Amino acid sequence: MSGLLLLLRPWWLLALLPVLGLAWWVRQRRLAGDWAGIIDPALLGPLRRLGALTDGRRDAALLLPFIAAAVIVLALTGPARLLPGAVAYRALDPLILLLDLSPSITTAPALADLQAAAATVMADAQERPVGIMVYGADAYLVSAPTSDAASLESLIAVLDRETMPVSGSRPDIALSMANDLFAQDGIGIGGADLIVISDGGGTDKQALDEAARLRAVGARVWALTLDKTSPEAPAPDPASLAALAQAGGGAAAPAAEARPLLQRIDSARTARLARSDDATDAVRDFGRWLLILALPAAALMFRRRR
Repeated sequence: MSGLLLLLRPWWLLALLPVLGLAWWVRQRRLAGDWAGIIDPALLGPLRRLGALTDGRRDAALLLPFIAAAVIVLALTGPARLLPGAVAYRALDPLILLLDLSPSITTAPALADLQAAAATVMADAQERPVGIMVYGADAYLVSAPTSDAASLESLIAVLDRETMPVSGSRPDIALSMANDLFAQDGIGIGGADLIVISDGGGTDKQALDEAARLRAVGARVWALTLDKTSPEAPAPDPASLAALAQAGGGAAAPAAEARPLLQRIDSARTARLARSDDATDAVRDFGRWLLILALPAAALMFRRRR
């Protein structure tokens, strides 16, 4: 990941729209040069066709303010490069899997999808420690965050309908326990990414409140949705799971799209790192140097014209 180019403040790209729009409007206004303000508009067309008026749009100086403004906007977006040592900072915060083992999943093909999605997350964790929690009517910590992916894969493989002692689906308990466990252990939940893999069952206001509480302390909640649930169970509810992720500051995706979601998590972490106290050790912002490119256009605006 070292050497990765990114924009620290990409929302500044929206400022290019008014800059380009204003440049186009001014250029159209200068179609007849300085005569446009004093000649009757009805005469401008015939005079232009006769060659009596010069085309003011050919004046390159007309665009100088907009060129300078566009360069300044690009500088404000914060083009930056992730430094070689940044991975060490990014690996400190854990990635926590919250696996829904309610009967609607463990008695259906969705269990295999859950195990495959969890295995994909562990394989693509990029040196981040991964922890595992399971939940049904209650929640349990299966493994504290570790970089030993092989041991976690063996744990995932043995999950079945007998794993949970009590049937149910309470993601709110799992989220609350994750918050309390990591804060209690001195690790701190801030900076962690929690991925709920579920069919959306049991996602109620309490779960949304717990997700919002995690977001408030700096963690993020994401979700991978399962749809091959048991025919006897309620229909999957991906919308509720998406709302849970949104409340937690993250996003949801189908379980089959675990890798694209991990890329979004990675991008969010990089942006968060760039805004943190460790940013000077993790990224190099080239925005200030890009401002130098605006100086020639700004200087030409002050030249003496005939």
